[in-house]
Amino acid sequence: MKVKFTTTGSWSIGNSRSDYRGDLYLNQSEGGIVLNIHIPNKKNAPMSYFKFPLDIPFISGTTNDGAKITLIDCSRISTKSIIGSEEIYVYQAKFMLQGVNFKKEDEILFSKVKINIPGIIQWGNVSNYVSSSMESTNVLIGLEQVNAIKIYSCDEYTLSYDLSFSFPSTSLMREEIILNQTPYLVIESKLSIKPLKWFVNIALKMKRIIEIAMGRPLGFKTMFAESPEFFWEFGEGQKHLRPIEVTHALTLDKSKRQYIDTTVTETDFLFNLEELSREANFSCWQEIALVMEPIIELYIDDLYNQELSISRHFLNMIQALETYHSRRICSGSLGEYKKRVERITSDRKDDKADAIDFLLGFSKNWNNKKQVPLRNRIADLILADFKFFFYTGEIHRLDFPKIITYTRNYYTHYSLSLENKALKDEDLVNAYYFLKNILEFYLLKELGFNEDFIHNRIRKRIEPIRIGIETKATNKN
Repeated sequence: MKVKFTTTGSWSIGNSRSDYRGDLYLNQSEGGIVLNIHIPNKKNAPMSYFKFPLDIPFISGTTNDGAKITLIDCSRISTKSIIGSEEIYVYQAKFMLQGVNFKKEDEILFSKVKINIPGIIQWGNVSNYVSSSMESTNVLIGLEQVNAIKIYSCDEYTLSYDLSFSFPSTSLMREEIILNQTPYLVIESKLSIKPLKWFVNIALKMKRIIEIAMGRPLGFKTMFAESPEFFWEFGEGQKHLRPIEVTHALTLDKSKRQYIDTTVTETDFLFNLEELSREANFSCWQEIALVMEPIIELYIDDLYNQELSISRHFLNMIQALETYHSRRICSGSLGEYKKRVERITSDRKDDKADAIDFLLGFSKNWNNKKQVPLRNRIADLILADFKFFFYTGEIHRLDFPKIITYTRNYYTHYSLSLENKALKDEDLVNAYYFLKNILEFYLLKELGFNEDFIHNRIRKRIEPIRIGIETKATNKN
């Protein structure tokens, strides 16, 4: 990533009272924030490598033209010594606050943060602009400002979706008039002012949920923070909080932008904002988000790395499902899993023996202290407590856990004895989508969606694969 020289000025390192000359370099589109601190040599000898810490919580500066800047979360990335001239300490920052200075780290606190996530308007499923019929009005496009939509609220904070808009209030004598809408996540602290990281962590978790919903990688763009300490004052003591613009390093990786499918529409989403608000109990997710973190990481990694081979995508889904089963369904030994099998089959009648055989297989005679095998975990997930029937194409449902396990072992250990049993080529691609369909079923469940919505959506998600497989089979016949 290239950064360009932006400005020079005087900088204070953390809580130090000394000021140093420094040059600021930026690449705002890709999140590059770099500061070169220059210090003259003393006695023609290089200064200590540890003159400044490797990590600095914040650096405050004032540019030569008087602009105030604060850099947050700074890490040293290089040093350079020019004997007889100067030492250069190079720091990269995660955040840059424009127009403000701070003297102490514990003063860098905020009450509200707005973060723009480009490309999520379709997920939000609302617009400030409405179209009108020429038969009833001369107005082709009308303005109906959307109020912020609350996504989640608790004792600590409120998380909302907001949509700003532009209006051509100046001269309309133009050949081209552009209207813009900008979607924001808005996090507002209820109890006390908080560090910027606190707000960003909440936004990052929500961004991941939206990435799951839309099936595409996303990044942050513009960001604004509000603090009670910074405001505009009008007339007789009237105060309005002054938004602080934040430059940051949380933009979408340039190498991933090429994998964003711009042809995807809202009908391809796992869910949208309205469905999340209407059909789900999102508070359920807040309680188990930390437990689900590794599963979400694997799912997101699959979205962000489209260049991976199909075998890697397949293995990602397998690991995500295995981790999910261990963390949310059965975290204990094989003995604990056998107790679960007995519990969920206790009220079955005619098919109880078959269900137990499907869920346990050969492992019913194995040592109860062993870990639960992958084959059993896949069987448990696909059975779904007898509440849903997953589509598995030409693979018989009863054989699915076994074949998936053979395939995983083949691609993980490359055992030649499994070569003829493992799925390959188009069959492997289809198996990947079957596994993704199963994982999305459980993600919707953990997000608190009701059963009817989950069943309908999961059937709809696998429909293109089902049609393709059945069409091909028909053509063969």
